[in-house]
Amino acid sequence: MNGRENGSVLIEALIGAALVALVLASMYGIVGDDAMRDRIVTQKRMALLIAQSEMDAVGATLPVATGSTGGVEGPYVWRVDIQPYAASQGVSNSGPLLQVTVSVRPRDGNVTLVTLKSLALGAVS
Repeated sequence: MNGRENGSVLIEALIGAALVALVLASMYGIVGDDAMRDRIVTQKRMALLIAQSEMDAVGATLPVATGSTGGVEGPYVWRVDIQPYAASQGVSNSGPLLQVTVSVRPRDGNVTLVTLKSLALGAVS
């Protein structure tokens, strides 16, 4: 073996090491991105559970009447708004039609993670 062959082996080894480094760097980026997406999905799942729970409370523990209420559940802030439904044609014999909106956001942020809307009949006055 002469010196030329030894140099080409060294260059092949350096190219191989560079390729391995590129693959590892791209895998690191993919794993980090996956962890971030998993965290976002977990946040939204918890926010949805809280929103569904508060929506279920309307009529059971929260009165079906115009107004707003809110609270804190762990790292999340929730709000229930009950307003007259804009498309309704006044008050029927069954009572006014109200739109119930439940929104949940992180305590340390102002971006709403989940918003649920539903209609409910208010009490006849």
